[in-house]
Amino acid sequence: MNSIIAKEITASRLGAESDSEGGCLGRYRFDTGFAGFDGHFPGFPILPAIVEIHAVVSLVGAVRQCPQRLVAVQDAKFLNPVRPGQELQVACRPRTVQGKELCDARLTVGEVTVATMLLELAAEESP
Repeated sequence: MNSIIAKEITASRLGAESDSEGGCLGRYRFDTGFAGFDGHFPGFPILPAIVEIHAVVSLVGAVRQCPQRLVAVQDAKFLNPVRPGQELQVACRPRTVQGKELCDARLTVGEVTVATMLLELAAEESP
């Protein structure tokens, strides 16, 4: 992921917290100036799917206080577009599948589910 976009994803986060079940909750707002909207799509900007995925990665890293990297996308469904200025809520839960620790995420705008995904993450290794 482009480091400029990664920094802008972090800067767009409005809040991050863990919950009592080992999951996390976060909120993001990507305004019209967000670089991820560039060229996606002119006249009708929507948040790219890869940005939605990396919002989850960023949130988990913030809550765990350890940067995370994406290892694999086990499953992802993008159901509705996210437009500039909308508040994106991200809810993640840990889930074990075939012995792997995964992150089960649901992204919503208001009451509308915009994406669901199952991601394999790992702690970012120090250089």
